Amino acid sequence: MKRYLSVWLPRWAIERRSGSIAAEVGNLLPPDEGRPLVLSDNAQSGARITATNAAAEAQGLFTGMPVTDARAIFPALEVYPADSAGDVEALTRLALWGQRYSPFTRIEGEDGISLDITGCAHLFGGEEGLMDDLAQRLESFGLSARLAIAPTLGAAWAAARHAPSAHAIIATGEISEALAAFPVAALRLSEETVAALDKLGLKQIGLLIGKPRGALVARFGMLLVMRLDQALGQADESFNPLTPPPVYRADCRFAEPVTLLADIEATVKHLSRELAEALYKAGKGARRIELVLYRVDGWFEALELRTSALSRDARHLSRLICERLERIEERAGFGFEAATLAAFDVERGDAQQHGLDTGAPGEAEGDISELLDRFANRFGAASVTRFVPRQSYVPEKAVEALSVLEPIALQDWSAHARHLMDDTPLARPILLFGRPEPVDVIFETPDHPPTRFAWRRIAHRIVRADGPERIAPEWWSAAPGETRDYYRVEDEAGHRFWLYRQGFYERQGEPASWFIHGVFP
Repeated sequence: MKRYLSVWLPRWAIERRSGSIAAEVGNLLPPDEGRPLVLSDNAQSGARITATNAAAEAQGLFTGMPVTDARAIFPALEVYPADSAGDVEALTRLALWGQRYSPFTRIEGEDGISLDITGCAHLFGGEEGLMDDLAQRLESFGLSARLAIAPTLGAAWAAARHAPSAHAIIATGEISEALAAFPVAALRLSEETVAALDKLGLKQIGLLIGKPRGALVARFGMLLVMRLDQALGQADESFNPLTPPPVYRADCRFAEPVTLLADIEATVKHLSRELAEALYKAGKGARRIELVLYRVDGWFEALELRTSALSRDARHLSRLICERLERIEERAGFGFEAATLAAFDVERGDAQQHGLDTGAPGEAEGDISELLDRFANRFGAASVTRFVPRQSYVPEKAVEALSVLEPIALQDWSAHARHLMDDTPLARPILLFGRPEPVDVIFETPDHPPTRFAWRRIAHRIVRADGPERIAPEWWSAAPGETRDYYRVEDEAGHRFWLYRQGFYERQGEPASWFIHGVFP
């Protein structure tokens, strides 16, 4: 049976900017010392209150109230601008931090988060233990929170906001009884629908249970019935987590906060072995892994790594992670209390025997994937590339540079070369310039190869020449003047070059120019 945990943070907009996590989110507010304080935002009718602290509520101030009216009631009121975008961003971070309890988390509006804790509660001593642990940590962050656990998302959301107790647990089979006394606003309805129900005296959910559905749909729309059925468990409701949950994941929780780099490295090696073993048993390999370290102050540090080939080698994975742990050590704060290592982009990868050597695992002969991973890990994925064939006759467009971390299929370079040269004996140089360089040439007639050319202020007298090989772009992308005639030439010193003429002398509007595109070894 599904179990969901809903967390409501009624004063999130203020407390997240003044509690213990305020230093991380920025845009600080002064500490709450019992003075009335509100947040405001501009509306069509003027500035209105969007959030209040307890002292402001005690003065009779409320959300939606015009700021001018609030100042009339309490002239010394402290008013600060709201930060809705920052609230959502910080709430998303908090929901990601909540993945220490379950990999399925998401935000609810601008002041709550939800967790799918199915199968997770026993790790914390049961549902009460999990709820108490989460509540204590949120309180230590300076956050006021109400929590509820129920078999449905709707019931958990309703209980977190309307149950008499700040910590509520609804057992399976008791949903109708628990929701009956809640107001209809607990069904996540619009204000207009709630007001319409209130006019008819339908103020509690219990008054809607068992009512004819046709009349409710005709009067209030399908959404009311759908929300009621979802809350009661009579209709399914999908749970879309913030991040796709990993199929393979290893977890570790520390008895005491960890801050030393050596301890973090030992944890990484332990988690890498657990993850690699799970992948090996499943016959899988991963192309992306993510290490998440959860701090005691409610923040977390994430480190994502990609590999150029499927990997389940614990030694290789842990080495890649440990090489980048220095920046995380600087942000340890008061220490890390938990860690997870998850595998993503998992594919089938059958074990292969590369030899009879049964010694320590390592790279197979000729396999440089681990070396490429380390280069990409140190210099960045965009800085370490490899070439793959590309369907184009233009030499500089016939290959494409991709990051070594991009998965590619095996390439038949021989077939690609034959395609480029159209099965002619004219070979192309191994070394091509990134951009063809202009040269000055002397020739006997326009249709013959040049007899001399000057490149980089050095003159070369040509003694042998072969060509031309005419190359043009694909017909759908060709433009005037892009046709090229290539020549293989050799000077009197034995150096060989690849020259081409772009354009034609006899055609107006297509001025001919000469370039050098590569050199032969």
